[in-house]
Amino acid sequence: MKFRKLLLLLLSCFLLSSSFAKGLPCNGAPGSIRLNPDSSAGGFVAQTAAVDASALISPDASVCDYATVLEGVKIIDQAVISGRATVRGKIIVSGRSRVYGEAYLVNFYGSPMQISDQALIYGRAFLNGSVAVSGTSLIFGYAKVLDYAQILGSSRVCGTNIVNEYEVLTDDQSRCVQ
Repeated sequence: MKFRKLLLLLLSCFLLSSSFAKGLPCNGAPGSIRLNPDSSAGGFVAQTAAVDASALISPDASVCDYATVLEGVKIIDQAVISGRATVRGKIIVSGRSRVYGEAYLVNFYGSPMQISDQALIYGRAFLNGSVAVSGTSLIFGYAKVLDYAQILGSSRVCGTNIVNEYEVLTDDQSRCVQ
């Protein structure tokens, strides 16, 4: 009887701790709350992630896994950068947006790149310049979005497709034909 109670207690603790970890940033990975450049309390950064001193991460945002955030990036609201994604330069990731996989986002000139709402960028997607991605748009695979392009609404860019400078994709437009 004592063995059963002990087994039940151990099983309960395991289930509780694993379901509790799902509610934690980065699925419970070890890490710490970051101090932002303005000395405000920032978001969670996993021990395995790399975030330089110039990046700003709001309290509800997180940088997980082996992600890299460099050179003035702002991760705000409940946005998450994870996997082996790299985000560098004048970029604002906000809302419930996610950048993950091996996505690479870079912007060193012009206005900030804006990734907002519930946009998802993943795979080996490459974004360069003052790009805007919003709504529930998806950019994935080896897709490229360049310069002042805008991906809005529920648009998709995937495969090896390219959206060039100043092009605009709006609701339900897709560049996923391979």
